[in-house]
Amino acid sequence: MLRCEQNSIIFLINNGGYTIEVEIHDGPYNVIKNWNYTGFVDAIHNGDGKCWTTKVQCKEELVEAIETATEVKKDCLCFIEVIVHKDDTSKELLEWGSRVSSANSRPPNPQ
Repeated sequence: MLRCEQNSIIFLINNGGYTIEVEIHDGPYNVIKNWNYTGFVDAIHNGDGKCWTTKVQCKEELVEAIETATEVKKDCLCFIEVIVHKDDTSKELLEWGSRVSSANSRPPNPQ
């Protein structure tokens, strides 16, 4: 993307883990090391090309980041990491996870 000078905006929604996987089947493998995603992007581009990264944790910061990405940094590849609470998900998605969990615990249907 940098080499081709694509001025996209990438949003990474970081809830610090696998919320739905925990709902389906909880275990220690769902506890993951949180990466420094903005640092990772900075390391990849290593000053080659136009890239801007930021990390936001609230609505106001997100609005400001989007304004920056679409105005001041519109000639850059923009990477915005949005930090959300690990349980910030819809009721429907959690219900779906419970249904999948129930289906996974049943023996296979003989064909």
